[in-house]
Amino acid sequence: METTAAFNPGEIVIAEGTKGTSAFVILSGNAEVIKKWGDREIVIAILGQGQVFGEMGLIEDRPRSATVRARSELKVRIINRDHFNELLRTKPSVLIPILKSLFERLRQASDLIAERTTDAHVEVGREAPFEVIIEGQTDEAKRVLDDRKLLITKFPFLIGRFSESPDSDVFHTNDLFIQEEKPYVVSRNHLAITNEAGIIHVVDRGSSFGTIVNGKEIGGSGNETRASLDREENQVIIGPATSKFIFLLKVVPK
Repeated sequence: METTAAFNPGEIVIAEGTKGTSAFVILSGNAEVIKKWGDREIVIAILGQGQVFGEMGLIEDRPRSATVRARSELKVRIINRDHFNELLRTKPSVLIPILKSLFERLRQASDLIAERTTDAHVEVGREAPFEVIIEGQTDEAKRVLDDRKLLITKFPFLIGRFSESPDSDVFHTNDLFIQEEKPYVVSRNHLAITNEAGIIHVVDRGSSFGTIVNGKEIGGSGNETRASLDREENQVIIGPATSKFIFLLKVVPK
């Protein structure tokens, strides 16, 4: 039997340091993931409908690594270990969001560990609240966004090439799909826009042709997979320098 729960804005769903063996799938509303940094609380991710949190509790008995708090009226599906095993036998399609979340977490953790072995600098997050807006710079990019500016309200925000049957592939998950014809320059899982302790990054997710952020190449055949955004307007080319999918990412004060 499916279990759901509702939370009011500001209400804690899971608390950092507590034990728990359930995962949560957001049915409606938004939640924020918070880490303690000394005496401060830092929002490291904003999650929306269809996204998952607490999934590591299904596979390990360690304390929760972060606090998750309702950002708005929030409704979630709760899946514990027994329910997970039952669904695995009877209705595995329901578990696709959780599996996608696990795969993405492993991908990002692997990339971050690889980079931090060669990069010792520490970034300090922004103090003032900000918004991240994406818009097209070329006609092709504008068509992807229906010629509008898009406010990014959840992180990580995933971008990749459109697939005819995305729901049948647990490795395929995006918030923004790019349609293109062969020869492709956009990979199905191309990049993520992340909020890491107040620093916005563009992270290449193992694409074939890489990503160019403010002239810096990441992903593809190179070793670096992420670039931070440290100014108000940033250019992001999805694919090689010849790609027509060129976007502007703006990090602006609220």
